[in-house]
Amino acid sequence: MAEGKKTKAAIASAYIQLCEEKEYAKISVQDIALKASINRQTFYYHFQDKNELLRWVYFNDSLKFLASKEVKLDNWEEQALKMLKRMQEKQVFYQNTMIGNRTILINEFFTVVQSIFRQLFRQVDEEKVLSKQDIDFYSRFFSFGCSGILEAWICGNFQESALEIATQLFRLAQDIEVFSYRIYQRKEE
Repeated sequence: MAEGKKTKAAIASAYIQLCEEKEYAKISVQDIALKASINRQTFYYHFQDKNELLRWVYFNDSLKFLASKEVKLDNWEEQALKMLKRMQEKQVFYQNTMIGNRTILINEFFTVVQSIFRQLFRQVDEEKVLSKQDIDFYSRFFSFGCSGILEAWICGNFQESALEIATQLFRLAQDIEVFSYRIYQRKEE
């Protein structure tokens, strides 16, 4: 099994290098296989296509920091910062892949962040006044916003620092908690 992980890592490394050298759309599975010193069959043993590989790279390179079971509401700013710093370290890769196929990163990030927001809304809803539909809608709403911020940050050449973005995301979560409490208090009066 360790050999399979090494092979996947070698394929991913080759893919990242290729994405930093040329356009995403112009990279073929054959190019990846040659760069990784494997044959095409080995590539297809591990990944269905280059889009599946891209999802795997995103998750294992950066999204893993937010998708970890250790992520809690009180530490997700630190985890988001780790994710954003990793993206910034490989900014050419992230920019080129976003230009080539923006939906993969946005969809994967959205799924991870939506789970965090669901957790947040469940935590702040101590009185259980929110329905499952409310929590799903609010989580979806804020996840779209965060996804848009991430996309603008990457496509805008990483204008803000990773720390600024992570701090804003954390403040958003804190503000949701504060405003939720205020709204609940008004309903009680």
